[in-house]
Amino acid sequence: MAEPSSSAMATLFSDLIGRRVTFSEQLGALSPNGQQIYCVYLIKPMDGYRIIKADLSLLSSFAGALIGLSPDIIKERVEDATMDESLRDALCEVMNIASRIVCIEHRGVFKGLHGDPGQMPPAARSTLRDPYYSGHYKVAIDGYEGGAFSLLAPF
Repeated sequence: MAEPSSSAMATLFSDLIGRRVTFSEQLGALSPNGQQIYCVYLIKPMDGYRIIKADLSLLSSFAGALIGLSPDIIKERVEDATMDESLRDALCEVMNIASRIVCIEHRGVFKGLHGDPGQMPPAARSTLRDPYYSGHYKVAIDGYEGGAFSLLAPF
């Protein structure tokens, strides 16, 4: 199955947030920078799960840039014990749009965000534990905080 290229992902996110975004493929998983978020996608018609695992700070930068927040405001809202509703809604919107690059040949359906992988569906946890395919990227966003981004797939 064809996997998304770093240039396709960079183009999607750059177009979405109106900022230059780069994805640099890495040989292995990057060390996480703070809290991780797990975005779960159901791939149709196979009904397998793909996972995006990324730094919360990175995904919050995408979401905050989408709704016009400054990096300082994003950081402040992320550090709050309960994530700001507008930032969370924007984060869900960004990850829903990201379903276009999660799977090239089939349809990815965004199923949700999880801070705790134990809350994911069992089949998604299986993908996380033992992916057939994994792509790891260092992401940079002009003017915002970047971070680690991984795509994990069962096939």
